[in-house]
Amino acid sequence: MSDTAGDVTQLLHRWSQGDAAALERLIPEVYPELRMMAARYMGRERTDSIQATVLVHDLYLRLLRQERANFVNRRAFFGFAAAAMRHLLIDHVRARHSAKRGARRTRVPLTEDLQFTDASADDLLDLDQALTELAAFDARKAELVQLCAFLGCGRAEAAALLGISLATAKRDLRVARAWLAKRIGREG
Repeated sequence: MSDTAGDVTQLLHRWSQGDAAALERLIPEVYPELRMMAARYMGRERTDSIQATVLVHDLYLRLLRQERANFVNRRAFFGFAAAAMRHLLIDHVRARHSAKRGARRTRVPLTEDLQFTDASADDLLDLDQALTELAAFDARKAELVQLCAFLGCGRAEAAALLGISLATAKRDLRVARAWLAKRIGREG
């Protein structure tokens, strides 16, 4: 966690109380961390995929559309950021898919550490649906996958954000990976 963790929480609290200026102060505090997380994730992607900077800027635009923050702490904020990046990537894939109807689908490997090699692949849509189903009965595992796979958090960082032990995070990721692989029709 960064030295600004307390500042971020205070700014989130002020924004939730209706202080619009708090968002203006929050963004410079979290931007470098969000950019680093997006770059870490997107660094593994093909070059024709959406760029990390675009991803973070689209996230910022989503934040601006909210009248008030619903984030009580860093965990809630970064959980929102992971979900928003996931949805932005899904929107990107859908837009590409609609432009290329009938194109051959590329499979996205679901690796041990939940790192995906091609966020532009149509299979990301299958993963999105599976994550939605997982969240319906185990929200923590789904949030953990989102933090690791879409925000680029490491296991320890995601565990800290969720307030769970590293061992629990590793166990949850193993279970989630197996469930997701089975759900989207791949061998675990």
